[in-house]
Amino acid sequence: MKTKADSVSYAFGADIGNSLKSIEIDYLKSDVIAKAISDVLKGEKSLLEEGQGRAVIQQAIMDVRAKKEAASRAEEDKFFAENAKVAGMKSTAEGIQYLVLSQTEGPKPKSDDEVTVHYKGTLLNGKQFDSSYDRKEPLKLSLGQVIKGWQIGIPLMSKGAKYKFFIPSRLAYGERATGEIPANSTLVFEVELLDIGADGTT
Repeated sequence: MKTKADSVSYAFGADIGNSLKSIEIDYLKSDVIAKAISDVLKGEKSLLEEGQGRAVIQQAIMDVRAKKEAASRAEEDKFFAENAKVAGMKSTAEGIQYLVLSQTEGPKPKSDDEVTVHYKGTLLNGKQFDSSYDRKEPLKLSLGQVIKGWQIGIPLMSKGAKYKFFIPSRLAYGERATGEIPANSTLVFEVELLDIGADGTT
């Protein structure tokens, strides 16, 4: 850059460009964006009616989000269709798939019970996002306060059993990203049911 004005102007332009790139709208026209910026800086009349610009932006973002969600659902449906063919795979009416890694005879928790579990959670690509095993401390929780997939899956287990659950995004965090879990993610959990009841009384 030859001058301070050049550097500052370019920096602002790059910042705007990065913000627009993050939205992932693939049909934006850089020359039209440049004209809009120029019009605003020069105080010229907008080519869009008052309030129209915000509505156009919101609709474009909604369209991109809907497209990404549709692609995620299609990919997820394909995965579950193939996963159902795995030997020993079972399914619930709600759409959870699971493997019984070790089975026991004994009591099963109710949907509002407190339980103590060891677990490991991964994404479909194998990336681990959480593990009580790594923390070397089991987790005590109320089944009424966890994701729907756990509310459905854990009551299938007897105390001492270990299952592997494949939970569709709609029964996990859905469109909401949380921590290391992206939006619309299928989650895989290995869960070991250690105890039932607040004090392990069952």
